[in-house]
Amino acid sequence: MFTFKLKKRPFKGLFLFPLLLSALFSEKGYTPKISAIEFQGNTKTLDYIIKREIQHPLYAPLDSIRADEDRNRLENLGIFSEVAWRAVPLEDGTAILTFTITESIQKTPPGALPIYGEDTGWSLAGGWVITNFRGRNQSLGFNGSFGGIDTYGIFFSDPWIFGNHVSFSFGLGRSLFKHKFLDRDIDDSWFQINFGKWFGDHIKTSVGFELESKLYTNEKDSSEYFYVAPQTSLKYDTRDIYWNPGKGVLFSHFIHHTAGIDPKSLWTTFWKQSYSLFLTLNNDDKKLVLALNGTVNRKWGQKEIFWLNYFGSSLTVRGWPLPDSRLYYSEEEAFRFGHESVHASMELRQEIIPKYATSLGAELGLVLVAFADAGVIADNWNTLNDQLSMYGTGLGIRIPFPMVDVFRIDYGWGYRNGQWNSGALHWGIGQKF
Repeated sequence: MFTFKLKKRPFKGLFLFPLLLSALFSEKGYTPKISAIEFQGNTKTLDYIIKREIQHPLYAPLDSIRADEDRNRLENLGIFSEVAWRAVPLEDGTAILTFTITESIQKTPPGALPIYGEDTGWSLAGGWVITNFRGRNQSLGFNGSFGGIDTYGIFFSDPWIFGNHVSFSFGLGRSLFKHKFLDRDIDDSWFQINFGKWFGDHIKTSVGFELESKLYTNEKDSSEYFYVAPQTSLKYDTRDIYWNPGKGVLFSHFIHHTAGIDPKSLWTTFWKQSYSLFLTLNNDDKKLVLALNGTVNRKWGQKEIFWLNYFGSSLTVRGWPLPDSRLYYSEEEAFRFGHESVHASMELRQEIIPKYATSLGAELGLVLVAFADAGVIADNWNTLNDQLSMYGTGLGIRIPFPMVDVFRIDYGWGYRNGQWNSGALHWGIGQKF
């Protein structure tokens, strides 16, 4: 437990007096002055990691909105399963603002477990991941896998390494897997560094670069690309709770430029724009949220076939089976592939079990989702208007999970040109938006 600017509590007086003061807190309009701020429950997380997120002023009347915002900031760190606050009255008429914290499971023991990726299928993954390394909200991981994807790598990130919300991250690794729908095996080696900076509470920026080598092979030929890729992002983020926002917006722009080293003639610029809005539709403890999103993907330069995108994943238009080589080369659903796209989503998210922390620090909860997606994809921006839209609708669940925020399962049905398909199941980590 840590206390800053804590006034000494008087121990003399009637024992019933604090109880009487506590009753006054429930009376409308009573706002005691906060004379101290405490937090408790952090056995690993260092005190200053928590203190820097608390902005409620001392020696000012209790502001429940500011206290809620402080609680949300702590929960959004991703290292706590549950955060709650309360005002504890003192005999002198002031109060202590107390934050009670339950730390989540913050590392995985060395071992192996099955994982699933839509582009690679099932693999057996092993490694060691620590999400609150040294109690400083840093992440450190060593991982590897074999099966659908053979990979190994290391990554590290610190969201506050040099000062007020100045972040740093790096990673390196190698992956070998079979392309989802092209007749190619991929050997991908990469090294990445990023720096970030917040401006105020809502504007978030990052800049960095990636050095990457990609080799595409089959029995007949091979294609190799070695390039450096500077990248930058800009976000305007007013969401309250990241794992399941109940209000706010998230506008983001991400630009990734590929500059060829071998071949030097290679260049491609990718620009992704995403706009999300979240609105709570009820006043119940189990909130009902309307979530809206629109996403635009633009691309300039050399549009190599190996950088081809598709619709029908858990992050685009759901309700369509994942493509394979048979589907791609038959051209029966060529409308699902391209380099540039626009798609939109609407979700109704109803909390069934609000998130809470178990005695072991694990997170439990359940959100039921009804969704509808629509979009078009094409090789060129100018031909998007010539495409018939793809649609998808269905139901899903969201389960909070330590270290990854959300485990997601969706089942939906696709619709296009007057016809419904037989449906598809999608798995994902994190919210779609």
